[in-house]
Amino acid sequence: MNGITNQIGIWLKKNNPLYLLSVVLMLAGLYLAGSELETGNVSGLAVSSFFLIQNLYEIIMVAMALYLLKNKIQPEHGKLLLFFVLLFLGDLTFYQVRISGLSAGAGWIATSVYMLMAIVKIAAVVKILGLTIHRSRLVYAATAFTLIWVAPKIAYMIVDSVGNASLGFFDGTYVFYSLWLIAGLIHLPLIIENWRDNNLSQPCDNEYFGNETTFWRWLIIFPFVVLPLQMAMNVMSDAFSFISPTLPLFAVIAPWILAAAFFAQSLWRHLIAAKSALNICDAVIMIGFFVVVKASSPAAVTPVIINHLLLVAGLLATWLSRGNAVNAAALATLGFWHTGSMAFQGAKSAVSYGTGLSRIAWAGILMSVSFVLLVTGFLFSISRKESDDAQPATGSGEDLKSAEPNPEEPKSEETPPQEPKSDE
Repeated sequence: MNGITNQIGIWLKKNNPLYLLSVVLMLAGLYLAGSELETGNVSGLAVSSFFLIQNLYEIIMVAMALYLLKNKIQPEHGKLLLFFVLLFLGDLTFYQVRISGLSAGAGWIATSVYMLMAIVKIAAVVKILGLTIHRSRLVYAATAFTLIWVAPKIAYMIVDSVGNASLGFFDGTYVFYSLWLIAGLIHLPLIIENWRDNNLSQPCDNEYFGNETTFWRWLIIFPFVVLPLQMAMNVMSDAFSFISPTLPLFAVIAPWILAAAFFAQSLWRHLIAAKSALNICDAVIMIGFFVVVKASSPAAVTPVIINHLLLVAGLLATWLSRGNAVNAAALATLGFWHTGSMAFQGAKSAVSYGTGLSRIAWAGILMSVSFVLLVTGFLFSISRKESDDAQPATGSGEDLKSAEPNPEEPKSEETPPQEPKSDE
């Protein structure tokens, strides 16, 4: 019995589930408070109080984590606390979204305060633990978390501004496409930085944290996973269903699909050792995106044109920088596709225009073309005569060359003319 008790005590000291239970209870409390906000029976003081409690709780967790890590007391527990802070930064309880539903002004104020507090928390961790500063990683984390907090507000603000009378007639596709385009473009700096020499998995020792690359990877991976979930649950499922979209869903989220695929490749590039495996991965990504773009492009509108530009850019980048022959062939196929399509449309328009003309109109066209061909033939004759006149009239160049004396040939001696002999 004492042995089992000792093992339980060792497990509790090593894993400390009290942190997890505490976080679960806090998240549950915030979720219940946010659900109550939807009824509209909650005062502004209560909303501010719960928001203040959440921020205070996160600050306490960060302070505890820094204390444990700085003093090298159960450093794994300190890392665990920092991970739990990310759960709150991702707004998994949708508390900020519901504040915006109660009051747009209060929602923007809460988000601004929370963004400032998030910057302070991350800066404190980096400064106190002496972590290496990676600006591109910080920029990505900041923009991703900002989009998590801001995108739902923009979506609901659009729907509210339209009003119930216009629901079903308002096309907000371009706005929602812009959100997903931004969600894709924020991945671009890290993708470019690690395109050739990838350092996202390179270990880096820290006196207090150990391998600090783990911290940076979690700071990147967590918003990378949470961002599309927040966009799908708070932007697409509610706001997108209230409008009359003119584009399919895959055409709207296509920019994020391409960026997320290459971003995941950068994060787990260490699992792709051989260049051939990297080329296969690139080919699968781009061929899949090729299918998505062509299958979800009903009309040549601005989002569809942008998707095609992203397709061409991806095919060019993988072909020129990594020598991907499959993507080069796909690029050629795309070029032939659109060239043939334009030629077919031009011929179709010409036939449609021609069939609508009268016989008199066709007679005028044929006679006009006849004059053009006549003048063109005459000009061709003149140019031919001038080119013939430019050539020497004494024969070809070879004949002239053969007629010239060869200095190497010996000159024949001329015999003087003999005088005629007279008969004596």
